[in-house]
Amino acid sequence: MTTARGEAAAIEALELGHWRQAARVLREGQLADAYLGADLRTIARAMAYRAAGDHGLAWTTLGLAAASRHRRQPGLPVLPAKGDVVRLALPPRIGGAAELAFRTVRLIWREQGELSLLRRQAADHPIGSTQDRHILVLVFVEYLCWVEADRDTWLQEPAPDDESAAVEARIDEFRERRRDGFLRSATDLRQLARPAAGRMTKSVWDRADQYYGLRRLATRELAARKAPPWVDTATSADCPVRANAQHAWSIATGH
Repeated sequence: MTTARGEAAAIEALELGHWRQAARVLREGQLADAYLGADLRTIARAMAYRAAGDHGLAWTTLGLAAASRHRRQPGLPVLPAKGDVVRLALPPRIGGAAELAFRTVRLIWREQGELSLLRRQAADHPIGSTQDRHILVLVFVEYLCWVEADRDTWLQEPAPDDESAAVEARIDEFRERRRDGFLRSATDLRQLARPAAGRMTKSVWDRADQYYGLRRLATRELAARKAPPWVDTATSADCPVRANAQHAWSIATGH
């Protein structure tokens, strides 16, 4: 009889932010619940998009996972609709046989909540900064948390398929400190907040003193935050935290 060992291992990896590891488990392992496995693959894909700086694609992909879970569990609480995707609320803790389903919903809730907060932050800016610079700083924070602080970035194996290779190629733009990669990601985040907004230009990068200037500003931004996860609604004490986000935050704060 097939057990849920594969799903449990994938969920644990995703809770820690190890989306490459989760994708490998889901690709190679034997799964007991095909529907749950499909939703976990969708979550892993959304995390990969976010690491690659494709925030809009991560947002819509998480919406697909949320809609799928809601179809399977119609009683799941949802947050008020904003017209673009289904957003799951954090349900009460469930144990026993439903534990894996609960953890999957909590994963979707966490990732949707973080992207929702990021979108809200990108639509505003602190005093003393332009909105464009603020968006570029937010994108640099994403890079610190999702690329630089992720050990799998530096230990990655050959991509298993064309889609994964395309994601890794976009991540490589950050690894190699390419200006165009950061501007691409900043444009994407800007348009997630304001769909009709134009492209981010090189002048914004230059005025922020380029890579090292933005790194300094992003480190200050991280240091001013509370500990992760960074969601737009109240969280519970047992909500798991991505290891890479925790590591980046700890470096910035000295904790």
